[in-house]
Amino acid sequence: MLVGIGLGLAVLAAGLVALHGIFVREREQGRRALEDRRHALELYARRALTDSLRRAMEEAEPQLQQAAVDPLVPDSDVLLFRAGRQLLPRSSAPRGDDATPAQLIHEALEAQGPKAVAAKEDPDEPWVERLVLMDRFLAALKSSDRPAMERTLREWLAHRARFVLPVAKDTAAAVWLLERFQSGGQPDPTLMRSLLRDGLQGVSGARVEGLQRVLLERRDAFGRSDFAFLRERIAHLSELTHVDYVDFNQRAAAEPGARISLTLPLMEPQLRPEGWYIEPSGKDGARGVRVGATAVIESVRAEMRERGLLDEDDRLALSRTDTPAPLSTLTVALESPRMVAAVSELESGYRLKALLLGFSGALALAIIGLAVLAHERKARFVALRSEFVSTVSHELRTPLSAIRVMAETLERRVGGQPGAGNYPSRIIAEADSLGRLVENILTYNRLEKGRWESRREQVPLEPLLQRVVEDAAAQNAVRVELKAEGLAGLSVPGDAELLRMLFSNLVHNACRYTTRSPVELRVEAHKDSATRVRFSDNGVGIPRESWEAVFEEFRRLRQEGLPARGGSGLGLAICRRIMSLHGGTLRVAASGPEGTTFELTFPPA
Repeated sequence: MLVGIGLGLAVLAAGLVALHGIFVREREQGRRALEDRRHALELYARRALTDSLRRAMEEAEPQLQQAAVDPLVPDSDVLLFRAGRQLLPRSSAPRGDDATPAQLIHEALEAQGPKAVAAKEDPDEPWVERLVLMDRFLAALKSSDRPAMERTLREWLAHRARFVLPVAKDTAAAVWLLERFQSGGQPDPTLMRSLLRDGLQGVSGARVEGLQRVLLERRDAFGRSDFAFLRERIAHLSELTHVDYVDFNQRAAAEPGARISLTLPLMEPQLRPEGWYIEPSGKDGARGVRVGATAVIESVRAEMRERGLLDEDDRLALSRTDTPAPLSTLTVALESPRMVAAVSELESGYRLKALLLGFSGALALAIIGLAVLAHERKARFVALRSEFVSTVSHELRTPLSAIRVMAETLERRVGGQPGAGNYPSRIIAEADSLGRLVENILTYNRLEKGRWESRREQVPLEPLLQRVVEDAAAQNAVRVELKAEGLAGLSVPGDAELLRMLFSNLVHNACRYTTRSPVELRVEAHKDSATRVRFSDNGVGIPRESWEAVFEEFRRLRQEGLPARGGSGLGLAICRRIMSLHGGTLRVAASGPEGTTFELTFPPA
């Protein structure tokens, strides 16, 4: 039993360790599944962010292309570098000085006229030619000579396209001339729009830009006062001629764009902390669009929520926002209370299972300890009981022998006398019955402790059974008939005394558990590789459910119709132990109201 308990403890420990390993793997698999899901969602968010940035760049491309050539187009949200120089957003601004050359030229033209101003200049300068053309135009305007006006205006425009004058002179003179044209000539609206805003393409291919664009494009060539003066005059003139000027005012009033510190050539797209998404564009070039990183992330989060990928409480955050981050290194971090709760639940479940395992192990150890203690106490009790039974049985042998001798003497002296009856013979029979009981107990005790010294020999079965039957008939005062088949000359290897005791118990049980007379015993034997002996009686039979129980120690069956009989309940248990000691088997082969058949199998010699 202790070996079994030790094996059970080892199996239990191995099972608990295996279960703990399973629980650890479950926790780790759960963690990995959550991490894999987190990684997949972050990867999806990063790709969605990249796609959103590229879409923003594609959507801003038309504006970027227009702003690159048209200063009237807003450029605060687009970026363009070419040949290592920042073109957009435009960072130029009026000079900080208070010089007013444009205002002085305008005032001089207003007060003196172009002819008087030209008289004070070097006649070989293009500026003088420009003033002369302006004077001719004013003369045609005054005389309302339309062809002369158109001719002199074309000449003036051609001169502007051919000669590049200082921008203050050119712009101030153009503004003053167009003011005169508007006030006295009823100019064509389309022409005025071209002169003030859209520009004109000359016959020679040279282009004359509109004044609004010139002022914005060359704002760094003017002082603050001149820029404000010309802006006001151009806006007023545009208003009078119904030319758009709102965007011109907005662009003129806007602060200059900040200069972006960009290292070129740019190797890959990047997201900058200033809110720019920038892509490489040719050699030493780049283009970009201003994006709100927070807004872009929120749009990605909203899209993922709509797809059922994120919960309402989930948040996305960029890993780097303080330094320029190449797109390939940019990561999106997911903050998910649901996943944090799931991890916590995994840990709680693991701790609970581990606690249950520990409790189960402790309980198992306690049970095993109690079982070992109970086994030791039982073993001690059995040993004490066996010793007590052995001692009592030995002590009973002497008085039983004396009682039987005295009963025999008494039977010889008073047997047959009136009044004596059959008391002496009954005393002898009871003493014999008690002697068999003591012998069974002593034999069982010796077999159980392994103290029987077996003497093996070839034991003839037929004479052995005859002696057993004769002794049983004499002791039980009943007639016993034996019918034997196949026993003649048949011997089995074994201990003659043990075999005698085996068959004696079978015969005495047949005599005890029967209501018929005589007791009929049928013994059949045949030998092949093993020797099989079938022992049958005509007793009351054994219930089918008790065929194995009758071989248990101290087990006695109560049969209806039979008076309670004494006995130790050890007879059949001793018989099976004797057969086991001989390497054979004993079983109930059949049983019913007509009797019981036992089958004894002896191994080959």
